[in-house]
Amino acid sequence: MADPRHRVEKAAKLLDVLQTMHPSAKRNSLRRMVDHGRVRVDGEKATRANIEVTAGSLVEVLSRADGDKPLTTPKGEIPEPEVLYSDEEVILVDKPAGLLSIATDRGEADTMFDRTAKWAWENGRTRALLVHRLDRETSGCMIFARSPETRDYLQSQFKDRSVERIYHAVVHREPEENQGTVSLRINETKDKRVRLVEPGRRGGREAITHWWKEKVGPVHSLIRIKIDTGRRAQIRLHMTHLGCPVAGDTRHGFGKASVNRLCLHATSLSFDHLDGERMTIGTEIPSQLLAELNRRLG
Repeated sequence: MADPRHRVEKAAKLLDVLQTMHPSAKRNSLRRMVDHGRVRVDGEKATRANIEVTAGSLVEVLSRADGDKPLTTPKGEIPEPEVLYSDEEVILVDKPAGLLSIATDRGEADTMFDRTAKWAWENGRTRALLVHRLDRETSGCMIFARSPETRDYLQSQFKDRSVERIYHAVVHREPEENQGTVSLRINETKDKRVRLVEPGRRGGREAITHWWKEKVGPVHSLIRIKIDTGRRAQIRLHMTHLGCPVAGDTRHGFGKASVNRLCLHATSLSFDHLDGERMTIGTEIPSQLLAELNRRLG
């Protein structure tokens, strides 16, 4: 049985890499692997067999059961993304709450990546490469790259924490202070469960959240948040630690909100463009969050 994972030693077309992995397979069969969503390059679903795969990339072929529906899905089934900004290097979109950033092993056909990849091809004949992720329940600003070089450049900024990530959250109650920083570490298990690591204990990964109180409603508060790190569920865990869980947090908070969503939104991203310009792209705070902020109990 062929090894489903292959580390590319020399840049080549994806189809040629697949031929190396499956030397006895017909090229049309290899193309169908791509069309049926079974091929991943560095964890991202490949959409075309003739793309260039850079040296060092990891190519993986999923089983038939884990593949998607063919990419010949009729137009209109995948909604158009809300594009905030685009040029030859980057695409910034406003991700809706409830939409995955990228497919899981279940092979979901409609994700923010799928919508953006389709848009990128129809508006520039380029790829859309995932740079970072937002949790499924979180809405807001996401950035995609149109080339591997741009992706690597942007991801290096996330790694060295030079990207400024601003969020807004509607939380229960009102924090005692007007601003603060939470730096409790977060431990993530193999099954994606997360928890805070108590001070003084070992384990977990560094997580830093800065917050400012912006507005106070009848029973909720609007909090502006800047994260230095991007751990899974970081903001929700840290807000719960403050005693002010995010409204609508069914896992770490008090359950569903009246607006039937998690009241957490990625408001803006500031980053260095390849042309040297510092850019800030943002979105409006969703009306649902403001409605929850102004809601009165009883």
